[in-house]
Amino acid sequence: MERDASFVKVARADDLANGQSKIVFLGIKRLALFRIDDVFYCIQNNCPHAGGFLGNGTIDGCGVRCPRHDWWFDLKNGQCRTDPRYEVQTYVTRVEDGDVYIDTATSGGIV
Repeated sequence: MERDASFVKVARADDLANGQSKIVFLGIKRLALFRIDDVFYCIQNNCPHAGGFLGNGTIDGCGVRCPRHDWWFDLKNGQCRTDPRYEVQTYVTRVEDGDVYIDTATSGGIV
């Protein structure tokens, strides 16, 4: 199977157990990778409100709470439930042969 060139490997699937997160890099961009019920989600790492590292936040359902001010972001669509004026960028993920890939086309490319 030919791999889509826009997808870049960022982790091994077994690097994360269910209910865990990890900060990964796409070029120099820090992203937050989560595994919830064996589904991988990826969002920008920095909270747009206070700059907290979301990859170090508390997982709450299918969302994450910022470690700085407890703002809640949905991992599926990036929306902030605490203040709907805010959102984080989400990234398409794919798992192949035990590797987790992020779609760089949804990220604005590798920087």
